Amino acid sequence: MVDAIAGFVVGKIGNYLIEEASTLMAVKDDLEELKTELTCIQGYLKDVEAREREDEVSKEWTKLVLDIAYDVEDVLDSYLMKLEERSQRRGVKRWTNKIGRKIDAYSIVDGIRTLKRRILDVTRKRETYGIGNFSEPRGGEKNLNLRVRQLRRARSVDQEELVVGVEDDAKILLEKLLDDRENKRYMISIFGMGGLGKTALARKLYNSCDVKKSFKYRAWTYVSQDYKTRDMLMRIIRSLGVACGEDLEKIRMVSEEELEVYLHGLLEGKKYLVVVDDIWEREAWESLKRALPGNHKGSRVIITTRIRAVAEAIDGRVYAHNLRFLTFDESWKLFEQKAFGNMQWVDEDLQMIGKEMIQKCSGLPLAIVVLGGVLSRKRPREWKVVCGNLWRRLKDNSIHVSTVFDLSFKELRHELKLCFLYLSIFPEDYEINVEKLIRLLVAEGFIEEDKEMMEDVARYYIEELIDRSLVKAERIERGKVISCRVHDLLRDVAIKKAKELNFVHVYNDPVAQYSSATCRREVVHHQINRYLSEKHRNKRMRSFLFFGESEDSVGRDFETIYLKLKLLRVLDLGGVRFPCEGGKKSLPEVIGDLIHLRYLGIADTFLNNFPAFISNLRFLQTLDVSGNESIRQTIDLRNLTSLRHVIGKFVGELLLGDTVNLQTLRSISSYSWSKLNHEGFKNLRDLEIFDSMWVDQRGVSLDLASFSKLKNLRSLTLKVSTFKLSSESEETVRFHTLVELTLRCDIRRLPKDMGVIFPNLESLTLVRLRLEEDPMSALEKLQRLEDLSLTDCSYSEPKMSISAQGFGRLIKLELFMVRLDELHIEEEAMLSLTKLNLTTKGRQTKLMIPNRLRAFV
Repeated sequence: MVDAIAGFVVGKIGNYLIEEASTLMAVKDDLEELKTELTCIQGYLKDVEAREREDEVSKEWTKLVLDIAYDVEDVLDSYLMKLEERSQRRGVKRWTNKIGRKIDAYSIVDGIRTLKRRILDVTRKRETYGIGNFSEPRGGEKNLNLRVRQLRRARSVDQEELVVGVEDDAKILLEKLLDDRENKRYMISIFGMGGLGKTALARKLYNSCDVKKSFKYRAWTYVSQDYKTRDMLMRIIRSLGVACGEDLEKIRMVSEEELEVYLHGLLEGKKYLVVVDDIWEREAWESLKRALPGNHKGSRVIITTRIRAVAEAIDGRVYAHNLRFLTFDESWKLFEQKAFGNMQWVDEDLQMIGKEMIQKCSGLPLAIVVLGGVLSRKRPREWKVVCGNLWRRLKDNSIHVSTVFDLSFKELRHELKLCFLYLSIFPEDYEINVEKLIRLLVAEGFIEEDKEMMEDVARYYIEELIDRSLVKAERIERGKVISCRVHDLLRDVAIKKAKELNFVHVYNDPVAQYSSATCRREVVHHQINRYLSEKHRNKRMRSFLFFGESEDSVGRDFETIYLKLKLLRVLDLGGVRFPCEGGKKSLPEVIGDLIHLRYLGIADTFLNNFPAFISNLRFLQTLDVSGNESIRQTIDLRNLTSLRHVIGKFVGELLLGDTVNLQTLRSISSYSWSKLNHEGFKNLRDLEIFDSMWVDQRGVSLDLASFSKLKNLRSLTLKVSTFKLSSESEETVRFHTLVELTLRCDIRRLPKDMGVIFPNLESLTLVRLRLEEDPMSALEKLQRLEDLSLTDCSYSEPKMSISAQGFGRLIKLELFMVRLDELHIEEEAMLSLTKLNLTTKGRQTKLMIPNRLRAFV
């Protein structure tokens, strides 16, 4: 594990040698030697950790290496901080203050040379005590572009989740769910040990076509040991899909009691299915059930739990289903799918070795898929080595999940180790937004620096962890992982390893132990005021993250504590409530002194005043202000030339400097967008523009041509009144990179050449369009379209037709609140369709559609 930290610091030294070459001349040779020694030690660390059991000498030696690696990082970061503070005090740009930089460079000479002596002493200790055998660090020198291509080829996340051996269970439970004779709300509990596949079985039922047809209102929430009733209620409301956008923001701001009343009102008189995943105590259900009507409409609730007593006593009307272990044949089938993939022929020796190992997994699905993930990347001759390692680690003559995890974890590249350990920051059973995770990984410095590709590399790392079954893809859209989750058994192991490394400390209960004085990251789940009041902070902290919603406003403790944390790279305060002063809720000014910050998350903090000191954070990459009131004042971000992601609702003018690194701008008023120089957005991928009543929109007009300079745009959302979905020029504008488009505009007619304009469009959402003719003749020319949604749209003719061979790749079609008398779909149209949602206004729509599609309606 320490090799991952050493590898991270080696990369950081390399970056400093490149970026700070002129000011590090005095210690350049020492830094190069330090880097070389750490690189060599990284190889020895791999060999030490590959042993079945580390001896005490090796353990102490690895601790020495860990301390030195962290001290190197501290010296380098402190040096950069002093340079920045000097340049800010003098009011001059850092890179022009050459004399000051050279003077400051001598302040780190002693530190670097002391570290060099320490690391040479560590090397001598290794030789004296015979610790490890040298092996070259694997994968460290691979070209980044090559690695990205390899990871892209390795992707398999768009495959369906592997569920084996639950066919009989699913059949029994499906009958219980669909039994029309049982009209009162009825509960089904699925119980069994961790890793058996309780959630997978519940998900299989939840996504069943019969269940979708029977239950119009379906919702999913998870509980875990550390639950908040408010969070569970909000997840159910979001999952129902009846509220979105601004309505959801208003709902989120009401009290817990009002949420209960609102949800009860939504479901009153309706037949619903709610899945409550991972309950640990009956009280969790008691706190939730008040919001779920006990009507006579045939509603159902499914719970999953490890505890038999909870499963059987959860309610007076419950069917408790004990999930069994897999048989050997079922275990082998699951293993084959994971380890062999699409191989047409498998060597008999491999089958024999595989079956020996599967026999020891005792029918536990989680152990089987993690083992399959390990072996799927091994050459045939390496299978015997893995088998031998497992045999030496048997516990009670069985292979445990922790044993297989250790094997999988140890062979990861150091970048992947860091990425997996970082997942320990998230609460138990937390659905992780992949885009946010990517931004955090980049901000932490875990991704090899490349101005354009860092987010892509981070995504491929996450997908490789999914391929290895260390992480589960939770929500996938068009083959892209939107959210993921870590099984709580694997999360427990990650938390333990992260704590041993002083990598992450999680504070989530009143008796949580204090973190080490050298811990790099501290995470608080819910109880932020208690955490702040204890004032046990360390100056070497690099990241602070909060998950949940603070019950009360944070006090002055925040300012006095964070004034000292000058080396912070990540500060995520989403959900924290700050005190109101003079009618304004703003951030503590001490945040403006955290000049090392790469990530500032202040989403859902009820801010109504944007602080000017944000302009001091010149290294900031991500600014997330989403979920707050619209920001009406002028925002000056011209000093923040490293910005990659700006997320919020910016009504007033947004002043941006060098935008070459900017990838996300969501969302900005059309007025503010019209003031910007669009030629500078060379790498912009995600853009959202809206009209606002708070600014004068007169004279602001958008058309296709205004976006033609955005050569890397992938997602575009327009919520504007005036927009021309055509170009004034004779030459057709083409958007080759655009894959996702959302339009809520005053558009009366769609261009006939939609397929030419958007040749690679995969997802199209149209909202409140008032069209003059049936849009389908134009839309079905979009050859790559997979998702199509029309919401609250209308046109003069109440008949909609889709011709044969139309929408050949369309998977999902949603027509929501559309005024439609007749829908005609020809027999050979939409052959790939798997989901059709139809909710129309007025009288019932006459359906003239193929029989194969009627099951979806």
